[in-house]
Amino acid sequence: MTTRVISPPAGRVEAVASPPGSKSHSIRALFLAGLARGDSTIVNGLESDDTIRARDCLRDLGVPINEEGNKWAVTGTGGDLVSPSHPLDAGESGLTARFLMGASCLVDGVTTITGRGRLPERPMGSILDAIASLGIQVHHQYPWEIHGRGSIPGGHMEVDGSTSSQSISALLSVAPLARERVLLEVVGGSISAGYIQMTLEMMRSFGVEAHSTDDGWMVPATGYQGAKLVVPSDGSSMVYPAAAAAISAGSVTILGDPGNHPDLAFLDILEEMGCQIRHRPGAVEVVGPDRLKGVVCDMSSAPDSAVALAVLASVAEAPSRIEGLGSLRHKESDRIEALRTELEVVGAGVETLGDVLSITPAVPVSGGVLDSHNDHRLAMSLAMLGLITEGISIRNSDAVSKTWPDFWDWLTTTGARVSIV
Repeated sequence: MTTRVISPPAGRVEAVASPPGSKSHSIRALFLAGLARGDSTIVNGLESDDTIRARDCLRDLGVPINEEGNKWAVTGTGGDLVSPSHPLDAGESGLTARFLMGASCLVDGVTTITGRGRLPERPMGSILDAIASLGIQVHHQYPWEIHGRGSIPGGHMEVDGSTSSQSISALLSVAPLARERVLLEVVGGSISAGYIQMTLEMMRSFGVEAHSTDDGWMVPATGYQGAKLVVPSDGSSMVYPAAAAAISAGSVTILGDPGNHPDLAFLDILEEMGCQIRHRPGAVEVVGPDRLKGVVCDMSSAPDSAVALAVLASVAEAPSRIEGLGSLRHKESDRIEALRTELEVVGAGVETLGDVLSITPAVPVSGGVLDSHNDHRLAMSLAMLGLITEGISIRNSDAVSKTWPDFWDWLTTTGARVSIV
């Protein structure tokens, strides 16, 4: 368990950031390429713990993947997946685990899916219930098992989208491989709709157009065609350079095009808090104010970025209220409880009520040892406090390897000093 100490820059933060490729796009692209007919090329895919697990699991299902520098060459199977000889380890990736559950329906045999960290505790009932409704035997308890029959019948499918949009995305991803068209009905509401749109756009890139209905989508049983796809830069990782500018009254230029990533909503919130956001082709510059304003907002459409937002709120000039955070309790950590615990260390007042965080800023901000809870987003978000306060340490700081392995190297380009103790 590595602890890093962060010391603030000597002067004003002026930095440039090039966030890595999008994790969400990379994993979706790998699975759709693996299910397609023909060859696919994925450029600028993220090289991180989660995507390595996704690649290895797909190989275990019979998908050839060749890594050529920053390009991944995927030979599609057309959905003809092999029965794995051992359990598939999804690591800590909920997205990989759920997409594996969908793909396992196409396997003629039993697929066992395992993981580590908080993954065994994360809610998988909605996708497993939907799979079971197709007449496919599943084992709901961890380790999860899918007794695939080699194909999906198609027709009507129902999924509860109230706990995770990933369940919807995973079912959409395999729907084109069904024997007949799929009518996917979402019940119980859905969260993080932007990530479902990301899945639909990715399906379009591989030749499938899902048609919206009153309560879901109609997906034709056409299968996928191989494609060449360039993964956009990660909108979720973009959040941290933007937060660095905001918290330090500095300026950070973020290079790359994140497309329509849901976490771009974070930039709108930063404007409400007093930041200047300057867009130009292929880049955005964030300039922080002398003091951030408090904010009242709903982050249900971009919950990942709410972690960094809560850290910014802890040093603002007035209290903040952040709503729509229910899904954060079921991530790599219970992020709501983790934020309460760690922000209180630096002197902020934090109240939690259901999916709402109410934050009273710390005056002054205290130093201290902060725990990442083995959560990459906690590690990177809490690190922002080290740009303005002496004595900030992040325990279990290597958690960033899940999505941005080079994050600590980037942080030093702000002028901050980062050392391992």
